[in-house]
Formats: sequence, C-alpha cells, structure tokens
Amino acid sequence: MSKRGQRIALMEKLLTHLKNSKLEYLKAADQANASEEKRFFNKQALLRNRFFQEVLSELQTLGLTYDDLIISRFNFDQLLISSIDTLKATALEKCLQADQMLIALYGEFFESLNENEKFLLHVETLETAVSKNQSLVMDYSIKKDLPSNF
Repeated sequence: MSKRGQRIALMEKLLTHLKNSKLEYLKAADQANASEEKRFFNKQALLRNRFFQEVLSELQTLGLTYDDLIISRFNFDQLLISSIDTLKATALEKCLQADQMLIALYGEFFESLNENEKFLLHVETLETAVSKNQSLVMDYSIKKDLPSNF
C-alpha cells in the first residue's frame, strides 16, 4: 500500500474510533449523577467531535470527500462485532477503553507517517482524559465494593 493510502486508511480508522468515542462519552454523561462528571463527559464528547472534524479536514486536504470515506457508510456488522467485547463494561470503562484505543491509533499514525502538530495535541488531551477516567473508575470500584447500610 502506498504511503498516501496508508495515511488515508489510518485516518479513516481514527474517524471511526473518534465517532464511537464521542458516543460513549455522551452515554456516560447521560448516566452520570454528579453535575461535575456530566460536564466532564459532555466536554470530552465535544472534544472528540472537534478531533473528528480536524481529521476529516486533513483528509479533505488530501482530496477526499466525506462520501469517499468508509465512515460515511454505516456498517452494522462492524458495530455489532466491536460492541460484543464491551457488553458488560460500564459507560465509564468504555470511555477509558475508547481513549486507550485512540492513543494507540495515533501512535500508529505517528510511527508510520509524519507527525501533525494538531494530532499531537489530540494525544495530549486523550492522555489527560485517560488519567481522569482511571481515577473515576477507581472511585467507582471502591464505592461499589463498600457494604451498603440499606
């Protein structure tokens, strides 16, 4: 595969995972009880949407339109297969997994191609979110293991 084709394929993967990550954050926001957590999850969803638009813009500079991309065609089988592994995970855990996958994809993008300063900022934001999500998961696990008085 040519370098350009490889770049396009990786960016399409990024688009797919950014879209899914945004949806996971919106679900987490719906399930959050504390207003601070709702704001955090909604902000993260907005950031994933912005990252999606920036990657899409980068693809358009390569001469592709949204209609040319795989992401524009809904693939129910792919969605079903990718969701089977995470059926029992909480929305928060799914957000954490989605961000870890995105960091890995950005790493793959940087290894095989060139670095894009915008995309480096995406990774920094994702790493911050992973850290926050890990602490939220720990808090949730501790609260879940505490005996209830009710």
